[in-house]
Amino acid sequence: MSKNSISIEQIRMACGHCEELIQAGVTENLAIRTLEIFTDIYAKLSQENGNASPHHVNQVPKKQWSVKAKEKIAADPHLKPKDGLRVEHGTPRRAFARMALKLYKKEQLNDENMRELVHQHWKLAVITIEEDQKLNQAARSKKFDTPDERWASVGITF
Repeated sequence: MSKNSISIEQIRMACGHCEELIQAGVTENLAIRTLEIFTDIYAKLSQENGNASPHHVNQVPKKQWSVKAKEKIAADPHLKPKDGLRVEHGTPRRAFARMALKLYKKEQLNDENMRELVHQHWKLAVITIEEDQKLNQAARSKKFDTPDERWASVGITF
């Protein structure tokens, strides 16, 4: 188990902290950041071979690489990931943190519900910079039921 494992109790604390900060006049943009980090780490560690280190393309299974990302690396095997590829959250971290906060407000934030949230909504992919730009332009502010639906909305295939 990682020294950086996040428990449900710690996520509950981050939810409470987020609510307190908002009530004190802090914007959600600042108040929710710790919760974003905690829920992301919780989700990442719940995956097979997950670890708490920052996301890197080499940590994402090849089946979760877009067709264009695979083509890009095949064309230039020495390509540095930062020069052409991105690790992308299928459900943006802010939206995922809000889902956990919603469970907290309904007093339903527990391991079982959080695992279900991870299973349904937390998925990483490796995409190209161009695909990332498409997402930025078309799909960042829209709500999708699944990460795969979100990626498909802008033509990203795997």
